[in-house]
Amino acid sequence: MKVNVAQVRYSEGESVLFELVGEFSSFDLGTEALSFEAPVHVQLQVNKTNRAMLVYGNIQTELKVTCGRCLETYTYPFICSFQDEWVFRAQATEDQLETALLLDKDEVDIKERIFEQIMLALPMKFICSPECQGLCPICGANRNLNPCHCGEDDINPRFAKLGKWKSND
Repeated sequence: MKVNVAQVRYSEGESVLFELVGEFSSFDLGTEALSFEAPVHVQLQVNKTNRAMLVYGNIQTELKVTCGRCLETYTYPFICSFQDEWVFRAQATEDQLETALLLDKDEVDIKERIFEQIMLALPMKFICSPECQGLCPICGANRNLNPCHCGEDDINPRFAKLGKWKSND
């Protein structure tokens, strides 16, 4: 994914829109592996300011992930917006050296920067739906597919007397 900022670089107040499509390979998060089910679509609006370029971007793709409750694989629609700052290394301030994307030439490969934005926007755990009931902790059955009655009759002996208690409400 390469962007040529020459048009924006030499004109003050210029804004240019870029539409990019790229392929990303699967990656491992440590606890699970994620793969891209669709190409990554990126829209960038690059605006020139006095010393830098402000970038407003949108990323859309689909990821193949595993639900953290029921362990079923499903397609997660990924959409995120981000803001970034790009600056040529010779014009960068001390703060920009740490936070901005430093440019050495007009053509920039932004694939790594887009991947960073994707990683930052991922949820801690993927859940296939808010209604997902997960797995039974006793028999391991997927509660979304089959109702599980494990443990319904198991009463802690310390609380057995409370089961016989009748309320006057």
